[in-house]
Amino acid sequence: MSKIQINTQSPHFPITPDLYGLFFEDINRAGDSGLYPEMLRNRAFEDSILPKGCTPLNDTFAFETPTGWRDAFNNGEGLTRWMDGLAPTHIPAWYAENAEITLNQTDTLNRNRLASLHVDFEDKGRLYNIGFHGISIEAGKVYDFYMFAKAPQDTLLQIQLEDTHGNVLAHSEVFLKASDSFERYDVSFLSSATDHNTRLVIASREPGGIQIGFTSLMPRDTYKGHGMRRDLMEMLSAMSPKFLRFPGGCIVEGFTKETIMRFKNIIGPVWERPSHMLMWHYRTTNGLGFHEYLQICEDLGANPLYVIHCGITCQGRGPIYLEGNELEELLQDACDAIDYATASADTNKWGALRAQNGHPKPFGMKYIEIGNENDGPEYLCRYKKFYNTLKERYPDIIFISNCHTENDGLPTEMVDEHYYRTPEYFQGHQDVFDSYDRNGPQIFVGEYAVTSGKHVGDLYSALGEAMYLTGIEKNQDIVKLTSYAPLFQNVNYTAWYPDLISYNNHEVSALPLYYIIQMMASNRGTHVADISLEGKSIYTENHGIPGLITYKNGVRIKNVLYNGKPAALTHQTVGSHIQTDNEYQLFVGPNSDIDIYAGADKSLKEICYVTFGDKPSCKITFEADIYLDSPDIPFAVALWNEHYPMLFAPDETCERSTEWSPVFTEHFSWFIKDGCGTGCTVHWLVDQPICEPVPLPIVAGEYMHLKVEADTTQILCYINDVPVQTIPMKKYPCTGACASCDENEIQLKIVNMSDSTDSVNIRLDVDVESAYEALVLTGDSPYARNDLAHPLNVAPVSCQKDGAGREFIFEAKPLSFNILKLKKA
Repeated sequence: MSKIQINTQSPHFPITPDLYGLFFEDINRAGDSGLYPEMLRNRAFEDSILPKGCTPLNDTFAFETPTGWRDAFNNGEGLTRWMDGLAPTHIPAWYAENAEITLNQTDTLNRNRLASLHVDFEDKGRLYNIGFHGISIEAGKVYDFYMFAKAPQDTLLQIQLEDTHGNVLAHSEVFLKASDSFERYDVSFLSSATDHNTRLVIASREPGGIQIGFTSLMPRDTYKGHGMRRDLMEMLSAMSPKFLRFPGGCIVEGFTKETIMRFKNIIGPVWERPSHMLMWHYRTTNGLGFHEYLQICEDLGANPLYVIHCGITCQGRGPIYLEGNELEELLQDACDAIDYATASADTNKWGALRAQNGHPKPFGMKYIEIGNENDGPEYLCRYKKFYNTLKERYPDIIFISNCHTENDGLPTEMVDEHYYRTPEYFQGHQDVFDSYDRNGPQIFVGEYAVTSGKHVGDLYSALGEAMYLTGIEKNQDIVKLTSYAPLFQNVNYTAWYPDLISYNNHEVSALPLYYIIQMMASNRGTHVADISLEGKSIYTENHGIPGLITYKNGVRIKNVLYNGKPAALTHQTVGSHIQTDNEYQLFVGPNSDIDIYAGADKSLKEICYVTFGDKPSCKITFEADIYLDSPDIPFAVALWNEHYPMLFAPDETCERSTEWSPVFTEHFSWFIKDGCGTGCTVHWLVDQPICEPVPLPIVAGEYMHLKVEADTTQILCYINDVPVQTIPMKKYPCTGACASCDENEIQLKIVNMSDSTDSVNIRLDVDVESAYEALVLTGDSPYARNDLAHPLNVAPVSCQKDGAGREFIFEAKPLSFNILKLKKA
């Protein structure tokens, strides 16, 4: 039984109004085909054009940047797995029948367009676009198409939407008058049927040639008439977001100078905006631009949080550091963007342009983030320059740093911290902000998600994240903003998983965490209430196989036993070895081809990491004879090694391997260095000690017999059969809670991560009405999840309860998140 005491008479402090928000980045085709519902893929015919300055690899399979980062390309189709089921074509998404289509890269619609499409029709020729794995249309809905085109002769074109059997579901005609300049032609379709796999067809009954400079097909029915996909915007609105961080993310940084996200490239008529090759493997035409982001904020009632480029391309992909005039241009670009959002239409040219684009009144700009995921001395000097200039010009804006720049004496208002970890990490770190300096900068948890471990994207991972959020809610005096990342995933173009909201061209679903955030953001009160919690803690069930890690050459191992039976080497995750009979000589690196994730300690690349046995177990006994050439060779006995590869890989040109990677292998270790032993958890090759080091009788020049007995509660360590160290395992709380209140109501949030009902004893300092509402989210398994076929498998249910009072019992279901709405009497 857990016990919760709530003190409402002297609440801690007011809630922070903007705590729950959104982070949008164009990843997984979240822009075109997603929030921005363009239905034609490759509408500007530029997808197959390599990004400027990059070198092709293996024909059109991949490219390499000037700084050495490589990415899959596939002639503009993106990742290889995105091409499953697609017929080949040399111009992505466009196909021709009785016609020839070619790119023209010299005669284009305007100076920002890289190509136009030349079409030579034969008799009854046609070309068609398949959209983003089909074009979805609904009966009775209107769809608007336009194109810029020209022809040397009068040409009558049939424009229609067809299903895959050739049935025409919507039809119109366009007459191209002979001209040597591009003209815009518009048609609208009223669909006669519902079909989710149609194609747009442009046909000519007569032979002849035409040239098309740009195309677009959009649904007329959009959210508030402002051009965004209705169902996705409704999902966002239901979260009650208070800010939107945009446009990224890594796409802000770019991977070359040409792929930097600049304000001036994402405003104006969409056919005049330069397209943008994103580091997430596809090109966008930037229809979702700066003005559109601001309009989304206004439609959602959210504050804009704009991420500006500060002169550093992506530091994880071979950075370029811009200097001099190039840096000044980026600083001016930031000023112009802020003026566009905030300046008067009467006195400022950018404010006047905003008014010309349909929004006379300023949008406003509450937050600016200087760079994305930048650090190091190169960032510090650029942050200082941008902060000082922008703060003087825009004193009312809150500026956000990518790292704790206050530690280097720089002015710091708010710091963006990112966390991609296991459910257990979030479960065990709900108190992480309790110890933060209240005189330091405010905190923005700008990206967080469970991305590794046994549970990703399911109920259990969501409950771990919920535990973390309860801790944040209790620390709203310092944590001011939070946003999950990434936000959107087109299931046919997945580059990263998990993502909060998934969709195809006509359906949508969300992670269980989506509904938890929705519940938390909608039930906040006005003040944070003081709360004390007594709940049980549990040991987590580790699962995996044993192994050994060495950090220098000069190590041999033999006579390996796993749970009492001889065990052979099963995985060489990094380094190499020579085997002679039952002895292994281990060699570290070089390891330039290791899939090192950004955030992993790169100094650990030169290691040798091997595992033994192939049957995972919760209880492990590992024995081996180990020989060290020198007593100062560091090594570690690695326990419960289990491989959890992420979908994302820093280098997508490598075929996805089934081999284990050291980066994505979670484990505990008995780490031995300088004659001392320490217990550690290891995540992305970074060790986190869980106990104090203990001196050990390490001997070099002869074999030592090491033995480790491990279960969920402790690790017992022996050398030559003598006990030398006991490492206690960490217990994790399985109950989390926080509370808020206002004049009329108390909102109590309870997480139960255990697999049994928790009879929670609740004590209050005020009288409440007996009847109350409980919002409950749970599932039939820790692995329960939502998908497009079952979007509400894990979703909240409202229950009417009775029996509340100054002291009462609430039965928290197993694996549940609960909000109790208690009315003050």
